[in-house]
Amino acid sequence: MRRIVGNIGCFRLSDSKYGFGRIFQDACVAFYKHIGASEKDIPQTEDYAFIVGVYDSGVKKMKLVEKRPYSSIEEVTAPPMSMKDPISGEYSVYKNGAIRPSDYEECRDLEVCAVWELEHVIDRLLKDGKWTPTINK
Repeated sequence: MRRIVGNIGCFRLSDSKYGFGRIFQDACVAFYKHIGASEKDIPQTEDYAFIVGVYDSGVKKMKLVEKRPYSSIEEVTAPPMSMKDPISGEYSVYKNGAIRPSDYEECRDLEVCAVWELEHVIDRLLKDGKWTPTINK
């Protein structure tokens, strides 16, 4: 599948069901809570489990199932994400291509700013316990 904002793609899960993701701005994909019994069992509402960055190689593994238009760019813009400098330990918030200084309290419940392979997203959707979605102190 090509990375076109608003498009919805599906991918097979290890339990023979299907997960779905909607292309957001930048590198982000919003993954639906809905798990489908087939490729045609598409989510009917924008109820996302999480929004994370996904490599283009992962997006290409998804099959286009619907071109869903969006009503405003905010609808397909990822929420703020947290960053922690591994050397200084300082916290930052990433939003719309901009990084600003922050602190642990603001960052602790935000998604970590990163880009993932589709296989890791599948692990998280299946709730295998390997994924840590928030920043550690």
